[in-house]
Amino acid sequence: MNKFLHRCKITILAPCLLALGACYHTNVAEPSLKEPVARNSVQMVRLPHEITAEDDRTDSLSRMTMTTLAGFFASIEVGYADVIMLDGPDVSDGRIAAIASYVNQQGLIYAGTSPLGAKPKAGSVVLYVERYIVATPTCGEWLPELNNSSRNNDSAFHGCASTANLGLMIANPRDLISGQNSGTSTAAAVGALYTPKAAAPATGAPELTLSVGDLQAMANAQSAAK
Repeated sequence: MNKFLHRCKITILAPCLLALGACYHTNVAEPSLKEPVARNSVQMVRLPHEITAEDDRTDSLSRMTMTTLAGFFASIEVGYADVIMLDGPDVSDGRIAAIASYVNQQGLIYAGTSPLGAKPKAGSVVLYVERYIVATPTCGEWLPELNNSSRNNDSAFHGCASTANLGLMIANPRDLISGQNSGTSTAAAVGALYTPKAAAPATGAPELTLSVGDLQAMANAQSAAK
């Protein structure tokens, strides 16, 4: 009876093992070139704004100029990761410095001057807001795959949601291209959260340092005195 049951188990298990073996493979087919790749697309744009010369021809910014410039910043929601550049080859250094000072007062990043487009009109400065924007992949379209799907390969669409979420959450899309200057430095990551206190200044008093041996000797002396 036991031999019969043993043979039955072998008869039942053999097809199951063959079926499991059919799912295992080492020859993974590469996705077809025609299949979409889920990745974020990053593009750099520059938003221009012309700052005309003041009526009195002075270098300092008038209230009207600052109000107009503030309105431009608000209209494009300027903020973190935006970089400000100026193009004004025909204006004085004082005019450039006045505009740069205003930009810094707004808490924005000023990156200097550079010819970035058409030459500004005489007496004018073109302010450029350099910004990186990200376009996330379209997820949820499970189109037929062109590779050998009979080998149980991972779908080319797996991970699309994670990629899209990364693109939507990242504060500066430029980091998707080149990352931060500090790279993967542990010191930089810890330094952003914790800064050790500076050492107390020396008071001139001698510093008393006792070792474990000194403490043990003092304890033995006290015991002997008793």
